[in-house]
Amino acid sequence: MLNGKTPLGKYLQRILIIAVAIYLVFRLRQTVQLLLTSLFLAGAITPIIEQMTNFRIKVKQWEIGLNRIWAVSLLYLFLLIVIVLAIAPAPQIIQELGQFFIKLPNLLEQIQLPKSGIANFSQDQLNHILQTQPLIDQAQNFGKDIVSQTFVFTLQVVNAIGVGVLSMLLAAYMVVHSDSLLRRCLRPFSKQIRQEVEILIPPITRCLGAYVVGRVGTSSLLGFCTYLTLSICGIPYAGALGLLVAIANLVPYIGGLMALAAIFIAAWGVDFNRGAIALFICFALQQIEAFILQPWLVAPYLNLDPFELLLSIIVGAELFGVVGAIIAPPIAGTSRILFKHFAVSTTNTDNE
Repeated sequence: MLNGKTPLGKYLQRILIIAVAIYLVFRLRQTVQLLLTSLFLAGAITPIIEQMTNFRIKVKQWEIGLNRIWAVSLLYLFLLIVIVLAIAPAPQIIQELGQFFIKLPNLLEQIQLPKSGIANFSQDQLNHILQTQPLIDQAQNFGKDIVSQTFVFTLQVVNAIGVGVLSMLLAAYMVVHSDSLLRRCLRPFSKQIRQEVEILIPPITRCLGAYVVGRVGTSSLLGFCTYLTLSICGIPYAGALGLLVAIANLVPYIGGLMALAAIFIAAWGVDFNRGAIALFICFALQQIEAFILQPWLVAPYLNLDPFELLLSIIVGAELFGVVGAIIAPPIAGTSRILFKHFAVSTTNTDNE
């Protein structure tokens, strides 16, 4: 008979455990997804919580600081205020975005191209590119769907917020009790594996935290600044274009260019001077975000050179579309950290 002590018995036991684990993950995929989201969020906010807890104010002979519970509470209070301010105008902005896509053909017709053409393209060729019917039809249909389902979209946003709040609560528990949870999770493993995990957690959490703050935070700030700029310059669809910039900027390289093209189309029918100023300011804001804020907040922790970043975006977009393009960089950055760590460990072992 086969038992767990023979090599074949151990092999079959491992196969059985893996099969049961895969079955449970499939059956409980929503719970697993919630836990993974919470784990990602916990890793993202951990560096911020550490900075808050390490901050001390000296008052005479006392030092006043925050523990993890108060730090998480203050951070979540700030996020709650931001979410409420963002959700309040959401239905109007979503409807405005739908109207922009519906009226896209009319906006394109207003663009007067030079008769001599641009960059070896004649005026007719440029008009043909701008008025490609399948693309325009898709944009109009997308806009009609947004307008007709504004209430549905709002409910989906509220539902997503509900799931997000639950994820935030789980993430808060993970951050506050991270030490005890880590000890419990690593207890069945060997001492060497526990040491490896403890070494890897800080750089991975810094990578995730830098990406969330650096990409999501700066993209939201960029969208808001774009909205203010377009509103001051009197460009129509300012709210919708600000939202479009904030979302599109999450996709490096390509997203910013697409958002600028949309701003150019909306600004063309306005006074030329105001439209040119608005477009220039929006372009300058994107450059500040890309070449000052991103290298400062993200680049030191993401551990990816420009080629690797672009390759990760292409692969993520190919596998999972826009969502894949957004989540691919932190996954690639985490993979790079793991690869470098184990490559160095293997090299050191071989040298010994």
